Amino acid sequence: MHDLIAKAEDMGASFADLRYYKTKEISIVVTEDRQYVSVNGIDEGYSLRTLYEGNWGYSSFVKSKDNELENAIKSSYGNANVNIVYLPPKHDIVHIKPKKMIVKSPDEIANDLKLIKNELLKDERIKSVNIRYYQNDFYKEYHSTEDRDITLQYALSGLYISTVAREGDIVAAAFDGKSTYLGYPLEVFDVNEMISTLKKRINNQLKGVATKAGEFDTILAPDVVGVFSHEALGHLAEADIAINGILEPLRGKKIAPDYVSVVDSPNLSFDMAIGLTPYDDEGVEGREVKIIDKGVVSEFLVDRYYSAYLGEKPSGNARAEDFRSPVIIRMRNTYMLSGEWNLNEMIEDTKDGYLLSSPLGGQTSPDGTFQFGIQEGYKIENGEIKYPLRNVGISGYTLETLNRISAVSKEFDVWPGFCGKGGQSVPVGTGGPYIKVKIKVGGVA
Repeated sequence: MHDLIAKAEDMGASFADLRYYKTKEISIVVTEDRQYVSVNGIDEGYSLRTLYEGNWGYSSFVKSKDNELENAIKSSYGNANVNIVYLPPKHDIVHIKPKKMIVKSPDEIANDLKLIKNELLKDERIKSVNIRYYQNDFYKEYHSTEDRDITLQYALSGLYISTVAREGDIVAAAFDGKSTYLGYPLEVFDVNEMISTLKKRINNQLKGVATKAGEFDTILAPDVVGVFSHEALGHLAEADIAINGILEPLRGKKIAPDYVSVVDSPNLSFDMAIGLTPYDDEGVEGREVKIIDKGVVSEFLVDRYYSAYLGEKPSGNARAEDFRSPVIIRMRNTYMLSGEWNLNEMIEDTKDGYLLSSPLGGQTSPDGTFQFGIQEGYKIENGEIKYPLRNVGISGYTLETLNRISAVSKEFDVWPGFCGKGGQSVPVGTGGPYIKVKIKVGGVA
């Protein structure tokens, strides 16, 4: 395959790179009345990219053919203004090994999932259960005309549980999920704790009180803060969006208090920080990007092209879902940094407000407006947590919300997710501390 890279230069390409992906994937699903293997196989192939006469050309294939390079160069089209950052030669092998090896067969894993199902169905109010286990073993190679040869090997696995319950005329849904790079999730995480969390969320939704609409002092938990940092801010900081978005005119300007900082990182030593990107899919070393640095708009997430365009140091944010997909700018582990408060102080300082612990879907817009559903929340009165909520959501405007943050906790946590953009999905981590902010709270139909 290295021959393709050398031949690309011989044919006039100023740059070429080749990606090889091999992914072994298994997915097992257990519901209240059935179990099945939804995915079990290997996907592998190559992606060749050439920079020819100032334009990108592409070709993806499973097995190399004599015309793949010619196809890539022939597909080069555009206005001939593509300029990229070039990097020095680099040879590296990164193997991230799990702490707990996954040695169980699909049948054994399915039996583990059935135990979870049976425990949940002991609650007669729970009518529907969907439990999904997945495991992806990744092997990637990157080669370029710069003599960069990078090999990356790691595995991700996860457990996702959703339930639906009914009591009288009230229907409630609850969800919990965990993913990790450390091995078998049913051993890495406390499954009994996940079951307890689900039962608590179901009970809260069935017994909870609907909220009144308005702006309130609200404490957002790390899971909610992570989703906000990713969805409402992180996407706005991806350079392909940022250059025509609301953040570009604000670079170097203060939009939040000094104690608010948001970063995107290729590595984070938390069990569920699954946005692992020591090298991105352009062979670039990952570095931490300070999106908001002490309240000031600082950096954007870049690929090789936008690194040159903006004069910004390469960050390692170019990612692709598979060998068929082009690399585009993506987040990795995006989170808000911790502060000086603790959660109890924040609760005691709240006279009339809410504690919102877990998100459940949402929408964001390029102008910075957002709306998130909340699946677990509580009313705070006179510094004490009083009762659970149901059908609650939050909405606001990113810049305004960041400026309204009045407290940031020492406590910090990270949660896993899968981010969609351009028809592609990649694993990411989101997280942060507890924050206190005045925000619009209301019911969700």
